[in-house]
Amino acid sequence: MTITTHRLASIDEIGFSAVLSDLDGVVYRGEEAVPGAVDRFNRWQASGIPYCFVTNNAEKSAPAFAEKIRRLGIACADDQVVTSGDVTLDFARDKYEPGSGLYVIGTDAFKMRVSECGFTLVEKDAAAVLVALDRSFDYAMMKAALRNILDGADLIGTNPDLIRPVADGYEPGAGALTQSIAAASGAHPIFMGKPNPAIIRAALSRMDVRAADVIMIGDKLDTDILAGQRAGVTSIFIETGVPRDTQSIVTPEFILASL
Repeated sequence: MTITTHRLASIDEIGFSAVLSDLDGVVYRGEEAVPGAVDRFNRWQASGIPYCFVTNNAEKSAPAFAEKIRRLGIACADDQVVTSGDVTLDFARDKYEPGSGLYVIGTDAFKMRVSECGFTLVEKDAAAVLVALDRSFDYAMMKAALRNILDGADLIGTNPDLIRPVADGYEPGAGALTQSIAAASGAHPIFMGKPNPAIIRAALSRMDVRAADVIMIGDKLDTDILAGQRAGVTSIFIETGVPRDTQSIVTPEFILASL
């Protein structure tokens, strides 16, 4: 199917009844709201248009992200956020027995969530290596991950993002950590965040809406936009986050300068 891209002057030019939105680069950069985002979501809230945030960031739990969104001035219940950590843990629960050992690279908050799901955090003999964003990632972690994978562990990444927008520019994403381990081990990672459409479908089920009536707003073609298209929603690439990858083969239905 050939997709023709249209540039919008305003998001009000198209019709929709519900909104899915990425967070980093769309709603905020670091701790600061992206200009126009707070006003736009507040207008949708006042108009009764449901929205849900789908983020590839697994650093925190959905309630922690919801609290951050509320601090910015946007109404957000805890169940209006779905993270790549949520779908990764859903996948792990389906694939591995309770009590299975997992080697986890990620924040303390993410590791705590893994433990609360009934898994055991281990350094060796792991059933799988789970990789989320971890700013303390080092050679020792890569070595431990490598040895577990060579001993038969699966390699699972919360998301494939190589870079992510922050307040002062960009930083490496969890995908960069996962791919470094994949390069060393020869493993083919399983990625659970966008562009895997599972995270979009999880959000749609919470809102109880038809995919055809929903828009997905994101700043990354190969994750946000592709996930939306795979789930059957209308994709809108917004230019407030990561620069558009001109080499990408993913074509958004719409391009918008900002909310």
